[in-house]
Amino acid sequence: MAVISIFGIILTVLVACDAAVTVLHPDAEGVAAVLVRRAVWHPTVWLSTRLPGPGQHLLSLAGPLILVTTFLVWLVSLAFALALAVWPMLPEEFRLGADLDPLTFLDALYFAAGTITVLGYGELTPLSALGQLASVVGAAVGFTMFTGMATYAIQVVSGVAARNRFSLAVHDDVRGRDGITVLADSLAETGVSETRAQCRRWAEHVREVEEMVHRYPLVAFTYRSKREEYDPETALRHLEESTVAALLAGRHDPALLSAAQALDSALARLQGTVAGTYLGRNVARRLADPRPTDEDRRAARRVERMLSERLGEGDQHRERSEAERAVCRCRVFLENLHRWSHTRPPAHRWDDG
Repeated sequence: MAVISIFGIILTVLVACDAAVTVLHPDAEGVAAVLVRRAVWHPTVWLSTRLPGPGQHLLSLAGPLILVTTFLVWLVSLAFALALAVWPMLPEEFRLGADLDPLTFLDALYFAAGTITVLGYGELTPLSALGQLASVVGAAVGFTMFTGMATYAIQVVSGVAARNRFSLAVHDDVRGRDGITVLADSLAETGVSETRAQCRRWAEHVREVEEMVHRYPLVAFTYRSKREEYDPETALRHLEESTVAALLAGRHDPALLSAAQALDSALARLQGTVAGTYLGRNVARRLADPRPTDEDRRAARRVERMLSERLGEGDQHRERSEAERAVCRCRVFLENLHRWSHTRPPAHRWDDG
């Protein structure tokens, strides 16, 4: 029976560590949290694609369902682990209520659930030092876990709000246009100074979203809305088009180049974080070392022609390699992001030929 107690203690430590890593660690996610996220997200997305009517509503429930399921897995696992730890102790080291003989594992589970929720009904009272220690540790871990989960849920809501503000800000800037047209219109109508400031504002929004994905990988891109303007894929597509256009517009006005490069750097970091969290290591490697194809190079030349029609010819001696790599990253990232969310990627403006 001692083996059962030892196994329960080890399982308790593992559950507590999994929750602590997910809630407290800024660079990691617990094993259970990862498994729950995948187990809930993929079936939900699959169902949403086969139920066109309620599909978007169903997808909007994926994030909350992942969060609640993860919390329940932690709590149920903790109760089960503590029950295993105290079960062999019950006959000798606990005072039992009148109606609890003979004891079963359900009695141990009842005691564990009451302990981690800090309710403690009193039918089972520890008498030995070991039993008292198990009760105190179980209550401390349970109370800490409940507090951590509540704090984590509040922070998640705040982080999702920041991501939604990013999507809405891009949506309002674009107003039905594509990212290339937005950048060209800004340069033609407001000048390079305001366009540079706009690129820096976009970069700041992207950094906030990247930090949200980095800090809350469990739900950062799985919390969805029923409203399309909140979809991160659409906002990222427009912003990536604007980034490519800004890099190429630096050939027309070098004063824009530093802001364009800052935006490109922020987007590349966000793409890498999202890929490492949701899309897989292979996609992350391809984004870290982009290798433009001939189609990517043609796309960059098309964007340059679009800009030249509005702004005149730029400096033909400047290389467009940064823009070509940005196009490559955009193509790889969005193809895999849409595949992960089971949505169809719309065409880019540079695909028009």
